Amino acid sequence: MTSFSTLASWRTVAIIFALINLKSLPLAWHVRLFYRMFANWYTPAHVKRAIQSSSTSNKTHPLFQPVSIFSRSPLLETDYNLHKSNSTYFADLDESRTTLMTKFLTPNSKQGVKNLEKEGHRGRTGIILGSVHTSFHREIKPYERYEVRSRVLGWDKKWIVIGSWFIRPARKGKEEVVLASSLSKYVVKKGRFTVSPERCLTTAGWLPPKPENCKSGAGHREDSSEESEPAIKAQTTEPSTDTSGIDTPDGLAAPVPEQAVEATSAVVEKLESIAEKTSGRQVDAGEWDWHRIEMERIRGLQIAANWLALDKQLLEEYARD
Repeated sequence: MTSFSTLASWRTVAIIFALINLKSLPLAWHVRLFYRMFANWYTPAHVKRAIQSSSTSNKTHPLFQPVSIFSRSPLLETDYNLHKSNSTYFADLDESRTTLMTKFLTPNSKQGVKNLEKEGHRGRTGIILGSVHTSFHREIKPYERYEVRSRVLGWDKKWIVIGSWFIRPARKGKEEVVLASSLSKYVVKKGRFTVSPERCLTTAGWLPPKPENCKSGAGHREDSSEESEPAIKAQTTEPSTDTSGIDTPDGLAAPVPEQAVEATSAVVEKLESIAEKTSGRQVDAGEWDWHRIEMERIRGLQIAANWLALDKQLLEEYARD
């Protein structure tokens, strides 16, 4: 009888321990990700409603609107300092980014895959995480509630760049506090073929038709022995005239980090000029046509310019060893 009581008490302790650490149990990460996928599986009808809602209410275009998840840090996520361990931030980022990428890439995805196969691109379709950078600003205490907010910053011919922020929600008259910030980049693949983000977003219905006088970024095949160029090149001893990075209209060169501010102004002026010539009118401040989306895309890439260039510099530094 005593042994049965002891077993029952240990079982109770185990159940309670599992419940208060539910987020960290085996396979919990998989359940969380699949839940986010199914909960945010968008259809073309969802896309149409989201775009119409933003156009009538003068909101930010849905492509640049953030998505949020809320979570807490259980005991099994804490380190010896009794706050959230830095390694566990990446599991939360997976969940947040899955919410975002599912929303943007699932609409009309079956038709997109069929179109690629008709063009001769075979193999598995995959959305691959290229790299993550995270900065920790303030601690997250055990079981403290926090928000992970992610949004698309921009995209080039290969990468979709995402910004994410861990936030302590506003409470008791206090403003919200940024606890950590992160940059990530994704690439979409069909076998060895890189599908450009522009193509993905256009197929999904998020991007409006591109004007004929603007260049289009296309996917490209990569050899496994070659590393792709970063979206924005680092400053070299001689200014680069290569325009293979950012897909800008009329051959505008991708800006280097040191020229970010000046280049952004030049690009915006160029885009506004093209919009005026194409439509014969100034773009309404509340209207998100292709030109305004393009301006915001390039502005977002400028935020991540140095980080994108650093990726290539780290590879080059490794090659020197």
